[in-house]
Formats: sequence, structure tokens, C-alpha cells
Amino acid sequence: MHGMDVFYIPRTLIKEDPLLDEDVLSKFEVAYEIEMYIKGTEGFGGEGDLVSKFGLDVRDEVIFTVHKDRFELATTKPKPLEGDLIFLPMSKGLFEIKFVEHEQPFYQAGKNYSFDITCE
Repeated sequence: MHGMDVFYIPRTLIKEDPLLDEDVLSKFEVAYEIEMYIKGTEGFGGEGDLVSKFGLDVRDEVIFTVHKDRFELATTKPKPLEGDLIFLPMSKGLFEIKFVEHEQPFYQAGKNYSFDITCE
């Protein structure tokens, strides 16, 4: 496996709407450089680029894999969160984390060792 260095950028909530339970205002202040493996080396997945009545809609999807211990060592956080960002310097792409799979592969040798992070 060959990983590459990416930047994990956690989101900080500034103002949360309690009625809708969503963030109204958030900021991104710090970036952690960490190595991650990109699953699917054929290119970005997802729906690709779409032209809609509102303009160009880019729906590229990528899945990153990161070791749990390495992630916690680099960021001091237990796991990546949905809504955080990952910057991929190779393609100069900024991706939002949509889902974090923490049980894949399913308990090999009695423990989970990595996160699969689905980004769009």
C-alpha cells in the first residue's frame, strides 16, 4: 500500500441552531498533515460533473483509509467527524467528509485498525 500526505482540517462550530440541529456558522482554523491511503486508484468516483440550472455541480467522491492510532496521534481526536475537510495537495482538491466507516474490515483479529472516510 502506498499512502500520501493529506491535510485533515477539523470544523469548529461557532453558532448552532438548536431548532434545526445544524451549524449556522463554523470555521476551519487548523490543518493536520497525515498520511492516508486512497481507495480506488482509477480516479474519483461519484456522479462526476453535472450541469444543472444553477451551474456546474461537481460530485467527485473519494474514499480515504487512515490507521486509527496514527489519526489519534496526529490530531488528538478519537475519530474524524462528518463535516470536516480533507485537502488533497496532489489534485488541489478540497473534500468534505460525508461518512466515516469504523467497522471495515470487520474486527480482523478482534480489533478495528482503520477508518474508511468517504468524502465528496
